[in-house]
Amino acid sequence: MNSPTDPATSMDQDLDAEISSIRTEIRNLQKHRRFLSTSLLSSTHIQDRLQSQHRGQNSNKDISPLVDAAGKHAATNFHRIGFSTTAFPFKDPSPNPSQGSAGNANLLGVRVDVCGRDGRYAQPYYVLLKKVAGKEKEKRVRVHRHTIPAFISLDKLERVYLPCPGLSMDTAEDGDGDDAAMMKPWKEKGRRRKQDLRGFVREVRRELVAWQMRRDALDFLKERLGLEGSVGDTTVQQGEGRLADSLGIASLSSTALDARYFRLQWEDGRLGLLRVSNAGTVDRAVVMGDAGRNKGLELALTGGDGRVESLLDRLTEWSSRRGT
Repeated sequence: MNSPTDPATSMDQDLDAEISSIRTEIRNLQKHRRFLSTSLLSSTHIQDRLQSQHRGQNSNKDISPLVDAAGKHAATNFHRIGFSTTAFPFKDPSPNPSQGSAGNANLLGVRVDVCGRDGRYAQPYYVLLKKVAGKEKEKRVRVHRHTIPAFISLDKLERVYLPCPGLSMDTAEDGDGDDAAMMKPWKEKGRRRKQDLRGFVREVRRELVAWQMRRDALDFLKERLGLEGSVGDTTVQQGEGRLADSLGIASLSSTALDARYFRLQWEDGRLGLLRVSNAGTVDRAVVMGDAGRNKGLELALTGGDGRVESLLDRLTEWSSRRGT
């Protein structure tokens, strides 16, 4: 059996690494080709030529499937840009019979599209709403199913913007909705509020956009520092002459999936924790080292315009003043 130091084993490892590198390069080239093809076929000039060529024909069967798909993709992107939030009717494939399948089968779907800083759209998010009977034949809706990330408190937004009889903010905290309302009916008196579906959808989209912007900001800072890694993962160093080396930064990552807190670690052992708001500002920073908290560095991280995108500029200016 060959040992790990045998020439044959070393040659096999080199060949495996080379094959893996070639496969990665092939995947990148194929991805780049698809991107160029889609961009070219989706351009206004090409689409106008195709429409003028096939004008007056009842069928587009002669058009290449790739061209047809590019046209549909362009139309979808136009709708995403103009209408980032859309509503659509939806039929529940498995309604709950105990609650009346005829009434609960018809749902209202809401789709939210969020675009990243690279111009690509992430997977759309969906919220399915069902109708519930209110007092005095009042029509109200409640959240039935959704694909919103768990760290976004959809229940809280629903209590604020879509209050239902027996599921107001007070009764939801005291008990299980309808049961609590039946046992304490005086809490419902005078507290019935109208539902605000527009406000609910607006706040849901605002939370999703803020989350995407925080992730984009983290990736932007990593690129400037010369660090590589996705949100929540341990960063991997790459390249020479990086900004991270001049600032003495060893790693930058988020502490959780919501990317609300950034963890910044220096090579000398200092550790910083930054809180990023939904508006994209660093509203709080704590830096600890061997000598305790570094208040001057904390003020530099949160000072200036406070934007997370200009964080490294403030850090560079502070380091130049300190001469470190």
